[in-house]
Amino acid sequence: MTKLIRVLAATAVLPGAALAVAALLANTWADRLPDPLATHWNGDANGSTALGVFVSVCLALGAAVIALLATTALTALRRGRPLPRVTIGIGAGFAAMPSAVLLSVLVANLDVPDWHAARGGAVIVLFLLGAAVLGAAAAFLGGLPSPVPETRGDRPSVGLRPGQRAFWSGRAENPAMLWALLLVPLAIALQPAGLPWPTVIWFALVGVVVTALTYRLKATVDAKGVTIRFGLFGFPWRHLTLSRIREATTRELATFRDGGLGLRFNPVTGTTAYKVRGGPALALALESGRTVLVSVDDPETAAGLVNDLLARHVTRID
Repeated sequence: MTKLIRVLAATAVLPGAALAVAALLANTWADRLPDPLATHWNGDANGSTALGVFVSVCLALGAAVIALLATTALTALRRGRPLPRVTIGIGAGFAAMPSAVLLSVLVANLDVPDWHAARGGAVIVLFLLGAAVLGAAAAFLGGLPSPVPETRGDRPSVGLRPGQRAFWSGRAENPAMLWALLLVPLAIALQPAGLPWPTVIWFALVGVVVTALTYRLKATVDAKGVTIRFGLFGFPWRHLTLSRIREATTRELATFRDGGLGLRFNPVTGTTAYKVRGGPALALALESGRTVLVSVDDPETAAGLVNDLLARHVTRID
């Protein structure tokens, strides 16, 4: 019951309270607000919306987002896989944004003769910061640890003996992305008529950088843990110490399912995937209940070595 109350408080009560305050102030200040309201600014107010329409849309949108967030969080909790803390926080922050927008517009229009005289819309920054603070509070309140999965009895092993040292390194590449990188100059040369050169060059540079960062993936396993590096420059990278890993297995990943290619995070399951291709992948079950997937060649050896190192690590602690 405590978990249920915490999740409801984070996903429904907190953003719902912000929405209720916004609705109450909109009703209380109705006689002090122009109709229509200034709702668009370009330095000065340059666009308006009917008071009733704007308030109704903001309240309806806020209620819909809150309902979606709370339903998703409760469903995940009932299935035994509560939403990660970061997902709760971001979701609650987004759910509070309609309230923040409504309040900022009300304050900007309060006690002005008509919408043309409304104060600057920069006040919205303060209310958006408030939504961010609410999201952080929701993350602290509603973030629950995932249940630790049971350890498999048939987990891989490489037969590492006591006192024996071992190191594993594996990688995977996506040649199709390299071909795309090589074809960028040709794409620039054959640009469509009327497309400005600066725009083409900008898109080309973005494509080159993204490809260079993600076309190749490398992972290493040693006594310190597992290190994952992306791209030509080995960045972004991540290191997982053995103390954070519960067990290692392998998994078959689809190319465009499972979140697609690149660095992917599933906010519902808490699974992080490092992918440059489909096929076999190293699957690391963390002590936190999350899972890390790495699409590298020969993941069976990597998983076996991780498990053997974990067994040695546990023995030393005991």
